[in-house]
Amino acid sequence: MSQLYLGNIDNGRTTPSLDKLTTICDALGITLAEFFGYESELTPDLMRLLENMKKLTEEERSHLADFIEEILKRN
Repeated sequence: MSQLYLGNIDNGRTTPSLDKLTTICDALGITLAEFFGYESELTPDLMRLLENMKKLTEEERSHLADFIEEILKRN
């Protein structure tokens, strides 16, 4: 994404597509919800957990979900 394009967004001369906005948010390390000012009810610990889960493969996330379900069954 060029500096000219970002400058045009900043100056209101263009509106980014959802894909471009997502790319910008990723570069800033924020979610689209945060960009639009949505305040999550999730605690910082849960947000950190969710962010880390995004880094896992689909198989790893499945194993983690199974693990969590087993823990919940014990309680």
